[in-house]
Amino acid sequence: MGSAKEIAQILNNPLEFISRLSIVDKGGKSIKLRPNAEQVQILDALLRGDDTLILKGRQIGSSTIVSAYLFWKFYTSVEPVTIAILSHKLASSKHLLGIHKNFYNNLPQFLKRPLSTDNTTEMRFDDSGSGIIAVSAEGKGGLRSFTCSYLQISEYAFAPNPEELKATALSALNNGQLIIESTANHFNDALHQEIGAYERGEAKWNYLFFPWFSHKEYAEKIPKKEQPVEWTESEIALKEEWDLTDEQLWWRRGKLGKMGNKQKFAREYPACIEDAYSISGATYLQREDFEQIEVCQVDPHDMSVFEEEQKGDKYAIGVDVSAGVGADWSVLYVVSKRTYQIVAMYRSNEISPVYLAERIIDIGTSYNNALVLVESNNFGNVVLNEMSHRGYRNIWKDEKGKDWITTLKSKTEMFENLKVMVQQGYIQILDNIVYSELRAITVNDRGGIELKYIGDAHSDKVALALAYMALEKVNLPQVEFLPQWIKDKRARKIVDRGGVSIATKRRY
Repeated sequence: MGSAKEIAQILNNPLEFISRLSIVDKGGKSIKLRPNAEQVQILDALLRGDDTLILKGRQIGSSTIVSAYLFWKFYTSVEPVTIAILSHKLASSKHLLGIHKNFYNNLPQFLKRPLSTDNTTEMRFDDSGSGIIAVSAEGKGGLRSFTCSYLQISEYAFAPNPEELKATALSALNNGQLIIESTANHFNDALHQEIGAYERGEAKWNYLFFPWFSHKEYAEKIPKKEQPVEWTESEIALKEEWDLTDEQLWWRRGKLGKMGNKQKFAREYPACIEDAYSISGATYLQREDFEQIEVCQVDPHDMSVFEEEQKGDKYAIGVDVSAGVGADWSVLYVVSKRTYQIVAMYRSNEISPVYLAERIIDIGTSYNNALVLVESNNFGNVVLNEMSHRGYRNIWKDEKGKDWITTLKSKTEMFENLKVMVQQGYIQILDNIVYSELRAITVNDRGGIELKYIGDAHSDKVALALAYMALEKVNLPQVEFLPQWIKDKRARKIVDRGGVSIATKRRY
């Protein structure tokens, strides 16, 4: 049994305390927790007390070390603090609580203290009153029924309603510490949004991500019989980009050979955020669909022009309309029939439907009396009526003379059409906002298209899809052919998709 002085030294040193905790290894055997280099970095970040955001990659044990840190807080507190483990499913929260229970059950006897509560959703010390509870978003009113000093959100990227989950979690925190740790789900998921906000300086996080080459064990000595190694061009590029050693490259080549797929390697062993979000899964459009598309940064407000109107060309405009009261955005895209490229776009979340109609007429007129497709919803009808009232007649109608109404069938039709435009190389340039939106489209279990809006919602993807639907009804005044540069790029894309390796890092 340890002396009072020895116990105090252990309790005051989190790494010393954590090193006495036990975990269950993959073989089901109880072993002592010996934090690796990445876990020590996570612990150092947590000890600063700031809100922490962790993008989990491979099995580095981030959930384990976060649990160990919170268990140390739970054990050493002399006040009745509450630590909450929150997930969108109660089973996930209970699983993490199980890690804490294992910590407690395997404590050295001289460190054990009696619990007043010990069940499947809570454990609490008798003397201090401090406790750990497992809660979920699916519980009836569960998120609003507690306050806590520390809160861990697990697998945040998979929450059905992440914004509400985070908002309610923050309201439950008593000026305490928020820890979010999650694997990537799909491009532009809730976790990805938080990372983007951090990188733009809009959110304060201790943000942690570990590229594969930061792991010391991910290097392998090159056998003498294999020397000198003939590196491929892509391997040389990776070595220069990430300052890799030959041993790291050799390990990567061996791992890649076993996995047989570069995308799988990038997903499991990411070098950067884009690698982590190369995950396909239920994503409607895949990462490789955009490899030959240039993504450019644009101002998210007002007008962006890529090309002025050209004599002899015809244009189509797709419009998605909002109320114009500072919430959702009204968006329009102008596309060329001759080149199939986006030539202009307009965004505003403050313009009213009436004034939007006036703006559409100005833009449509300047682009050779473009064909305009506006969705016939509540605000869209206001725009359509105002355009007709002002005498603009080149408005899209179906074969029965009716305006566009978005149904399950028509939504699928317009996005399948847009998917063809992307995959077959018609579209050569996209702005960063619509690119992110397109990457975020997912397919549900029933095969339906899910248009997710997270954070500051835009409707760019809808407007773009409508623009290309309208373009089908646009005819040039004479027989025109795609310019040779578009044909060449489309041909290269087809060849690349058939065998050339996917780029490991994308800049935009």
